[in-house]
Amino acid sequence: MIKHFPNLVCWQEVISDYDRKRDLIFLDGISCYALGLIFGIRGNYYSGPQMAHALKNEHLSNYFLLADDIKDINEDNKIVLPFKDSFENDMLVIDFINKIPKGSNVIIGVSSPKQNILAQYIFSLRNDLEYFCLGAAVKQTWGFKNANTRLRGTGLQFLEFFMLQPRRTIVKHAATWVEMFSILFSYNKTKKYRSFVETSKQSKGMH
Repeated sequence: MIKHFPNLVCWQEVISDYDRKRDLIFLDGISCYALGLIFGIRGNYYSGPQMAHALKNEHLSNYFLLADDIKDINEDNKIVLPFKDSFENDMLVIDFINKIPKGSNVIIGVSSPKQNILAQYIFSLRNDLEYFCLGAAVKQTWGFKNANTRLRGTGLQFLEFFMLQPRRTIVKHAATWVEMFSILFSYNKTKKYRSFVETSKQSKGMH
C-alpha cells in the first residue's frame, strides 16, 4: 500500500489519482482536519511526523528516497534523487527499488505531489513493499536531533518546523491559507474536498 499524508497544498493531486486498492490517505495538517469539520466531516487526522516517529522507533527495515542527503541514514538504505520533474524509467530509482527486500518500508522525503506520483510509479514496479510519502517529516525526524518532539499530532508542530525549516514553512503556510479560502468559496472545490476528507476515513486504524 501507499500511505499518503496530504495537506491543503497537495490534496487535489492525491485524490485525483486515488485508487482504494493501492492508496491510504491520512490528513497530515490540522488545517485539513479543521476544514473537514467545518463541512461536518470528521476525517482521519494522523500527521506525517507521527508516522515518521513510529517508523524510526520501531527499527524496521526502512529504505529512503530523499531530496537531500541525511547523514545519519545508512548509505545502503538511501538514494538522493536529482531535481527533475519525473522519475519514470529512471534507472537510479529502478535499481535501488529492485534491491529492497520484500515487505520492507520505502520512505519518501520529497516535496508533494512529486513524492506521491513517484510512489504510485514505483508501486507499479514493486507492489510487495510498503510506501510512505512523508515529505519534510523525513528530514525533521532523521536529519535533526531531538526535532520531532511531543508537538507531533497536536496541530502546533508548525512551530517546530518554523524554527528548523523557516523558509519552507512560511511558503507552505501562505499556500495553505490561499487554498483554504479557495475551497470555502468554490462550490466545485468544496464538493471535491468533502469527498477527499470522506476518503480519509477508510484509513482509520491502519497506521
